[in-house]
Amino acid sequence: MGANGRSAKETQILDCALRMLIETGDAGLTLRKLAESSGMRLSNVQYYFKSRDDVLAAMVERYFDECTEHLLAITEESDAETPRDRVRFLVDAGLAHGHEISDMCRAFREIWAISSRNDVIDRCLMEYYRRFADAMVGYALDGTTGEAGRARLIALLVPYFEGYSVTARSLAMELDAIAEMLTDMAMRAALDEC
Repeated sequence: MGANGRSAKETQILDCALRMLIETGDAGLTLRKLAESSGMRLSNVQYYFKSRDDVLAAMVERYFDECTEHLLAITEESDAETPRDRVRFLVDAGLAHGHEISDMCRAFREIWAISSRNDVIDRCLMEYYRRFADAMVGYALDGTTGEAGRARLIALLVPYFEGYSVTARSLAMELDAIAEMLTDMAMRAALDEC
């Protein structure tokens, strides 16, 4: 068993499923194609995952765990000391994904599409955003503001990052200017005690 409680075969199946989702999209991810891609028989895949939805749910949950772990790892490596510096660090990290169509962007776009038709995946997505937001504000604000400030920071940054990942290449403003503007807005939102 791996660190996440999954066997090597389950991990192999989930890795193949994510790669297929990124490369061919949701429609290209069938159990039969997944078995072929992972070098297994269909019955082997079905032994671990009874349905396509079971694969999707396990894959999405695992992928989101990795994304959250990545966020926590980069914040631990950061040398930003003040709340403003930590917010700017997060803004820079969040905006970095917008100027190229990365595998992360492709994966999220497919997961968003699936979530619009699949309640299980939608719940996984909503839970991920809650965990991501908690990790983000826990790092950025480190107890320097109350719940209202934390909620405002989340309400500003999370939707901005997600929308920016789709629209960034069409915006004329320089990345540094956007980061500075967004950091200023985020700090005012987080620290305003209205």
